Amino acid sequence: MAGFTIHLAVGEQYIEKHTGKIKDEKEFIRGIVAPDLNEKMTDIEKNKSKSHYGKWEEYSSITNIEQFLNDKNVNINEDYWKGYFLHLLTDYYFYNIDFLKESNEIAKAKDHFYHDYDCLNKYLIEKYDVSKYDIWTIRKYINVISDNPKYLEINKVIKFIGKISDFDIETEVKIIKEKGMGELK
Repeated sequence: MAGFTIHLAVGEQYIEKHTGKIKDEKEFIRGIVAPDLNEKMTDIEKNKSKSHYGKWEEYSSITNIEQFLNDKNVNINEDYWKGYFLHLLTDYYFYNIDFLKESNEIAKAKDHFYHDYDCLNKYLIEKYDVSKYDIWTIRKYINVISDNPKYLEINKVIKFIGKISDFDIETEVKIIKEKGMGELK
């Protein structure tokens, strides 16, 4: 999964760039972080594979956004589910397209991105003003350390946040429903 601050920055930028598309920002942001918190699932159901509609292992992930869109409990017209969708889209692009090389390096080294997230968190929180959201439920997962990231370059992360937040949710949903995830590039 991309780190919480990356997800929050994508959400913040999406709201800013797509004026009027999100009516309830709080619900949208709840949806943005929900797949990693598993907040709507029972204790028995709590696992990344279920909350991300795919297969999550220690060093790899497959997110099936088509399965999410076909879930009878999902109403993509609600801001919560728009945030959830954007989270899944962010993870899909993070692991499978934009940071595929880094993801493969992580897997080969049997390492994690957590150290890098901790190195980047302070900068991303300040740059995207994500501390303005009531993020008390995830605060325990957002660490800040003064060190250099091993795998993630800050400029590439910023470019990624810009790219994902430029997407129009309705357009991406339509593409996936009509043509499948193979059309995502």
